[in-house]
Amino acid sequence: MKLRRFAPILVLLCLCTFAQAQYTTNPMLNTRWTSFGIGANSSDNLSYQLFASKSKYEETVSTTIRAAYSQELISGKDDSIFFRKNRSLEVGILWGQVWGKNNLFLAASAGMGLTLRLYGDSALQVTNEFVYKAGATIGVPAQIEMGYLSKKGGLSLMFVGNWNFREPYYGALICYTRKLSMK
Repeated sequence: MKLRRFAPILVLLCLCTFAQAQYTTNPMLNTRWTSFGIGANSSDNLSYQLFASKSKYEETVSTTIRAAYSQELISGKDDSIFFRKNRSLEVGILWGQVWGKNNLFLAASAGMGLTLRLYGDSALQVTNEFVYKAGATIGVPAQIEMGYLSKKGGLSLMFVGNWNFREPYYGALICYTRKLSMK
């Protein structure tokens, strides 16, 4: 009977001791890395994408600067221009979080970006010719990167996307990832 009175206190004491013992420093803390990748995305039906990013994780947030180039691979049935490929160039800055254990890591981030798109437009048809136009738009780039990162480098799989007003897309890339020294 007396044991029942002290049981909640005993359970609370055990939980507090267990919770304190679980904290460990994130091994990705104060880490910088670059990723260079190639993959495909959903822009213009199907496009290939070349990608580069530089990331750092300090204190509580990761910061990533990224650049990407996409060009359509397969012209769609409704494509307005067949003699030139639609292309886009994107730059962005993203903020997020990184988790790591041993040499494995997972990074997720989103931010702001600018996309320059070169595309064919049939709306401004002049003497039966299509006009190749350039248009810039702001967007919300996002990415999730997971992989293996040692001191000499590693591989990662990255899922990317960009929500913008001209040509939103999502895609996947295989990346070579290299750890940089902290300055």
